Amino acid sequence: CHKVKEAILRKLIESICDDYVDTLMTGIEEYEKNFPYTIACANFIYELKQKNILVDFNIIFDDSIVDMVLRETCNYLAR
Repeated sequence: CHKVKEAILRKLIESICDDYVDTLMTGIEEYEKNFPYTIACANFIYELKQKNILVDFNIIFDDSIVDMVLRETCNYLAR
């Protein structure tokens, strides 16, 4: 379960910012409260996958949600 969720989160991060995946994964692990949208999106994708519904982050989520995930990752990287 944890490995699958981590793989989904990694794939989500790769779709946003391929160059800083490991840095962002560490940031999400250490500063979970700074990534509420990112974690919520990954959890939603995980729940759908459990029901054999495969989705793509950029297709399923509204631009405003994608923008919030981008903002979270950029804010962390800019620290």
